[in-house]
Amino acid sequence: MPKSREEHAQQWDLRHEDFNDNDFLYDVYDVMRAKSSFAYTDTPFLTPDAGGSWVAVSYSACTAILRDWEHFSSNPTPQGAEQLPGDIVITLDPPRQQKFRKVLNPYFSPGRMQQLQPEIRYETDRLIDGFIESGVGDLAEVAWRQPGIVFFKYLLGMPVDDVPLCIELTDTALNGATEEVRSVAWGGLYQHITEAVVAHCEGPPTDDMIDVLLGAEIDGQKLAFQDVVGNAMLLVQAGLETTANAMSFAFHYLAMHPDERDRLIREPDIMPYAIEEFIRFAGSIHGIPRTVTRDVEVDGQTFRPGESVQVNYASANRDATEFPQPERCMLDRRQNRHLGFGAGVHRCLGSNLARLEFRIGVEQVLARMPDFTLATDTDAKFHGNSVTRGYRTVPVTFTPGKRSG
Repeated sequence: MPKSREEHAQQWDLRHEDFNDNDFLYDVYDVMRAKSSFAYTDTPFLTPDAGGSWVAVSYSACTAILRDWEHFSSNPTPQGAEQLPGDIVITLDPPRQQKFRKVLNPYFSPGRMQQLQPEIRYETDRLIDGFIESGVGDLAEVAWRQPGIVFFKYLLGMPVDDVPLCIELTDTALNGATEEVRSVAWGGLYQHITEAVVAHCEGPPTDDMIDVLLGAEIDGQKLAFQDVVGNAMLLVQAGLETTANAMSFAFHYLAMHPDERDRLIREPDIMPYAIEEFIRFAGSIHGIPRTVTRDVEVDGQTFRPGESVQVNYASANRDATEFPQPERCMLDRRQNRHLGFGAGVHRCLGSNLARLEFRIGVEQVLARMPDFTLATDTDAKFHGNSVTRGYRTVPVTFTPGKRSG
């Protein structure tokens, strides 16, 4: 029997089956925020240790924590650190974290993204070519495959043929039915990335991120092999899941709202605002852990060293104190300081790439199948119960077109 919003707000468990209803989840967040900036859960989705965790749900609380790495560390507790494959940039604090990011920053710079635009458009068109002539297709194929192809082929230096397997392993590792299933998938992904790094070690020099990690020095020392594998694994996960989920939602929303779809075609100048709004509205992470390092108070709540806090970007991005009419997806929303890419020193390294992939994906679909609508004979499949949520299928119909050639 489904639980009420109030029951879920008292004991939030993101894996609960009720949260396959996306609107219901955000209703629960409304109840949580109305009570306090923080809730407590015995079942956090991502935490390095067994046991409960605080959950930051308001915009003010999430922003304060993300900007205060000295009190809210990205380093897991000692027990959690044992589960990590080496030093991973997302679990480090300054100054070492900043030195790690300096190694990778050039691959995500605005200049590099400008150079990648033709390649991203080409890869998007190739995916659309697979069904453009038939008048029916699945836009989730574009949403899920385009970011992986671009990332593996043009930045990471892994074979494009690896994308489906890595998507499957990442998905199972996050969302498998049991802890055993999830652990096996994590192990499989780690083994696959290890083999890719070994292949780089044995092959000729290349200009990709795995080679850069292999050659990088921090404080005069080369990265340990497990650090290279761990950071490559992180990049694979981040480069596949978040952008794909957000883009899948955008395609579903536009297929369900033809007036909004047509407006984006008529008014291309609002496209940058629309992309940011899609990220705010449905493309955010629903919990990422921080560990309290010393006594601190935020929004009236006192935290003690060793406690875990989940920063819920998605709830913060629906906070009415920051976003007027937060429950509406407003494609021309101008004031939009969303937390879709986080904030502070750990703000998403790949935000420039994600925005570019997202924008080009939507642009090419609108340009080549401007009248697409959701198919009536097949249901779209939504996947919830996860820190990243989106559509696994978005079946659409449209006027057939020509291949890009």
